[in-house]
Amino acid sequence: MRTTTKKYVLVFSLFMFLIFGASMNSVASDDVNHEVLANKFESMAAEMDAKITEQQEIFKNKPRTSYFGINGKNIKSHVIYKIRKYEKAAEEYLEQAALHHAMAAEQSDMKSVSTTNKTSGNDDS
Repeated sequence: MRTTTKKYVLVFSLFMFLIFGASMNSVASDDVNHEVLANKFESMAAEMDAKITEQQEIFKNKPRTSYFGINGKNIKSHVIYKIRKYEKAAEEYLEQAALHHAMAAEQSDMKSVSTTNKTSGNDDS
């Protein structure tokens, strides 16, 4: 019983290693446009802000009597939970956008340095 479990764990871990190893190589070799990704994350954060505003309006405009009883408490806590979830997602999206903006700046600096090196290398003749 234990040897079959060990075999399955070994095969599974090797399989996962191959998957993650292959995906890392393909990501590293691609030329990623970080500015586009940063804009995408910013738009996703804006969508989360819109959802937060929508949920806050629902929370404000709901009659107070609808919060009475056990179902009312569940509704109120669910709306609050959704607002917090959207706030957390928006914050994470903005962090990702800032990270990709920094990567885009670094990528453009590296490209400008490489083109400067290529042009200065041609002047040596």
